[in-house]
Amino acid sequence: MADGIISMLPDLLPSTVYGYIDKEVKLVLDAKKDVEEYTGNLRAIQAVLENAEQRQVKEASVRIWLDQLKDISFQMVDVLDEWNTDMLRQQVEKQELEGENALVSLTLTECKVGIDKPSRKLNVHSSD
Repeated sequence: MADGIISMLPDLLPSTVYGYIDKEVKLVLDAKKDVEEYTGNLRAIQAVLENAEQRQVKEASVRIWLDQLKDISFQMVDVLDEWNTDMLRQQVEKQELEGENALVSLTLTECKVGIDKPSRKLNVHSSD
């Protein structure tokens, strides 16, 4: 019985490994698409915020709406920062496992998202 199972392993192992790798690659690619979409959304929000900041002095309803939009924007920035940090952490862990002494580079930092703390202004930059 055990011999039958062992003899099947060389045939089953490649397809099982391929299926696992394929699934993981799709997850990463989908996440990258989501990050790119969120970055685009943040750029659009930033443009609206700049316009609304000029109007908030005159209109109380605009001020309230602007505050809510800023809160959502800051939450989006936090999510993107956490995702980028996790990707970097995974790269460091992978290199530690492989024993490489090479510098870590985060290939997904094509977009840099941050908040200017003193003015709490949302900044979205692209290295393009």
